[in-house]
Amino acid sequence: MAVRRCRGPVGVAATLVLASLLALVVPGLATGRPDDKAVLSALGMTVENAPDPVLGADRRNHLAYEITIINQSSSEVTLDRVQPRANGQTFGPALDPPELESQLRVNGTGGPEIPAGGSALLFMDVTYGKREPAPNRLSHGVTTTLVSPDGPGSNQVISFIGVPTRVHPTDAIEVAPPLRGSGWVAGNGCCNPINAHRGATLSIDGKVEVPERFAIDYVQLDDEDRLFQGPIGQNSSYAYFGDRIHSVAGGRVVGLQDGQAEQTPGSLPTGQTVQTAGGNYVVVKLDDDHYAFYAHMQPGSLRVEKGDRVRRGEVLGLLGNTGNTDAAHLHFHIMDGPSPLQSNGLPFVHPRFTGEGRVTDNAALASGAVTPVDPDALAGSFRSTMPLGDQVIDFGP
Repeated sequence: MAVRRCRGPVGVAATLVLASLLALVVPGLATGRPDDKAVLSALGMTVENAPDPVLGADRRNHLAYEITIINQSSSEVTLDRVQPRANGQTFGPALDPPELESQLRVNGTGGPEIPAGGSALLFMDVTYGKREPAPNRLSHGVTTTLVSPDGPGSNQVISFIGVPTRVHPTDAIEVAPPLRGSGWVAGNGCCNPINAHRGATLSIDGKVEVPERFAIDYVQLDDEDRLFQGPIGQNSSYAYFGDRIHSVAGGRVVGLQDGQAEQTPGSLPTGQTVQTAGGNYVVVKLDDDHYAFYAHMQPGSLRVEKGDRVRRGEVLGLLGNTGNTDAAHLHFHIMDGPSPLQSNGLPFVHPRFTGEGRVTDNAALASGAVTPVDPDALAGSFRSTMPLGDQVIDFGP
């Protein structure tokens, strides 16, 4: 198959506000707005990776991206509201507390306040209608509060419009599913809330990478809606352990790793490094901009070598439990380069699949209990769509 790119201001004298801000904030580069509309802000905010639009199984388009935030002041700052904008108007719902706080990760402290000189990441998921065109660019209306040591009555509320980013114009890549059959759960899938993939930013050689933005951990429910039956610490208790992993499109193998032993399920192993976290894996170059990553495969099961050409549907190896993993699963994602660590995660869609509902209790799933599934959530037939987090899927034969 050919790959297709398918609160108002508080009562502080204006002169005091300006003087205090000038003393606290390091001036930055101009934002491009006229000077008579420019606002001196305590937070520096940038979008490092322009978002790529993708249609999700909620039948809405998604723009998933991150905003890097640096508090350049000597005071604590709270982020009160973020409103995406496009074409001079609001675009989608605003992020307000408490959801805003759930999507904000303050480095070192957890938040929600950003300390003086501190930094944070805000994980955005802007959604819009299935048939709406993607905007060419986004900006953001932002409201912050500069916390005064003299008490709330001296706090300064600062609002501005800025933080621009372009939006990539191309459709998400369309690829076949990597697995066959029904009952597959899209664990840790996109896009909201933050989870083990969505929040997995990696500082590699001084650069923050987000390779797993759209990654999925596929596990399979049995006929009784259980993840496993038998001892939790035996890989054989997971009926899908050893299932075939198929190439999602034609391409060339540009990376692999083999020889890592199976882990004992039930808990995460110790001693893992960034190099061993993926376990045994295969990387296939689909085109100059897209690479497929298949991880945690069984040792000795890889059926390809570096340099091999592979066809859509070809078996690459068997589903295992190697690397940084607490249960058998296939970790799958698409990235813009051959390195599972030093790349940017990209969205993808499958040509067709059937949604069988959505898992509503991940604790039950992990324990091996009968897993509650809402049969009406994310259900139905989908075409050229990306699975979303906790969706139960039938990929067909």
